[in-house]
Amino acid sequence: MRKNYSFYSILTVIPIALCILVAFSSGQPGSFSGSPGDGGNTCTQCHSPGANHGGTPVLSNVPTAYAANQTYTLNLAINGSSVSKFGFNITAETAGGTKVGSWTAGTGTMLRSDNAGLTHTGSGNSSNNWNLDWTAPATDEGPVTFYYATIQANNASGNGGDQMISGNSTAVLTNSDESISAYRLFPSIASSNLNFVLANAEQANLKIYNMSGQTVIQREINREDQLDISHLASGMYLSHVSVDDQVAVQKFFKQ
Repeated sequence: MRKNYSFYSILTVIPIALCILVAFSSGQPGSFSGSPGDGGNTCTQCHSPGANHGGTPVLSNVPTAYAANQTYTLNLAINGSSVSKFGFNITAETAGGTKVGSWTAGTGTMLRSDNAGLTHTGSGNSSNNWNLDWTAPATDEGPVTFYYATIQANNASGNGGDQMISGNSTAVLTNSDESISAYRLFPSIASSNLNFVLANAEQANLKIYNMSGQTVIQREINREDQLDISHLASGMYLSHVSVDDQVAVQKFFKQ
C-alpha cells in the first residue's frame, strides 16, 4: 500500500506553524506558565531556548495570605535584560494543580484562552513590567501558588535566540482574620516545640504548611496546646488555624 507521506508531513508542520503564528508579539494565550496544572509547559513550546540575555524575572506584591473575593495587584518585572522585547504567562493554582481565583486584564495584558491566567499583548511586549490583578476565590481553597514563565526575545522575527525563565511564588494561605480563630504562637523561631494559645475557642483545626504549599502536620489543638516540630526540616513554615469557616495564619521558622 502506498503511504501518503505528503499528508503526514503536512500534519507535522501544522503545530509548528501555529506556534510561529501565535508565539510572538501578540502574546501566547495558551496554558504555558510552567505550572503543574499546565503540564509543566512553558514558552519553550514555541520559543527556542539557549540564549542568555541577562534579565531576571521578579514577581512581587504577592500577599502572605488572601481574603475571600479580595483583589490583589501583583507585579511581574524582568530586570537587567539586554533586549527590548518581553513576554509572560501566569496562573494561580492549589497544591493539586487546580486553577483558583480570577484574573482581570490591564495595561499591556490579556486573559489566557482558558480565562485562568494572563499573558502580554502586542502593546505589552515592549514593556518589562506588568501589573496583574488577581481576585481570590470566594471560599477557602487552601494554599495557592502563582506560577509564571517569561520570555526575553531578541526581536529577530523568528523563534530562535530567545530566553525563557520560569518561576513560582511561595504558597499563599487564606486568612479570614476573625477573632474566633485568633491565636498566639510562640516562639516564632523554634527547634523542638511550638506553643499555641487560642483566643476565643476551646478547639481548632491546625495545619502546618511548608513554603511549597504541602501539608506537613494536621491535627486538632486545644485552647492551650504544644506541638512537637523536631522532625521538620529547617526553614519557614505557615501555621493555619481554623474554627468553623474562620481562619488565621502565622509564620514561624524551624531551626
